[in-house]
Amino acid sequence: METLPASQQSIPECPICYGPYNNLFQRPLLLPCSHTFCLECLSRICIFVKQAQTFPCPLCRAQVPIPDGGIPKFPPNMDVVTQFPPWLQTLQEVWLDGHRLCWIKQPSLSCQVSAGEETPEMLVTVELLYNPAPQDVSRRDLIGIHHPSRLSTCRGLCQLLWERRLAVFWIAILMLVLIVLPIIFIPDSHMTRTPEGQRQVGTFPTADAPSSNLSRSHSF
Repeated sequence: METLPASQQSIPECPICYGPYNNLFQRPLLLPCSHTFCLECLSRICIFVKQAQTFPCPLCRAQVPIPDGGIPKFPPNMDVVTQFPPWLQTLQEVWLDGHRLCWIKQPSLSCQVSAGEETPEMLVTVELLYNPAPQDVSRRDLIGIHHPSRLSTCRGLCQLLWERRLAVFWIAILMLVLIVLPIIFIPDSHMTRTPEGQRQVGTFPTADAPSSNLSRSHSF
């Protein structure tokens, strides 16, 4: 079993992702209800919650208002930060840009000296939406392999039917008129048809036929 270094064993963990806190995206943020969570987890929970709105605390369900500037503007829990190693106690500036967290990585002094020139800054981002569509890559450069599950297929079919519900309704009405109603209201033709070779009712000889035969016999 892999064990953590001694410097990380004493660092508290976020109760949501169970990852150790740090001075960057896993910064410990203190909520008004005195519960602490990391910046990334709170940002994922409140990704669709706007400023000045509230969200329930994941532990006590107390309503917490989002400050101006979003989740990164919550105060850090300094009691947790003081437990960091010395090189982690300097909190980095992280801000929210749409659906991602952003941080500018400053070039180290050793890199500038070894290269002999100024190293540009690097923008590091964390996407809060899972599997986001890349913004700077064209679709023709992507190879997508997708194996839809049966549940996702059913959900897609139900969503398609709901979007086309008006057309489905009129198709059902048309099928009812053309198929179901003729079967119900048109009488069955074989009930009124007389089979071939069977004598119909009312074809028996009448009473006039014997009298005519008697008159013929008397004439002889």
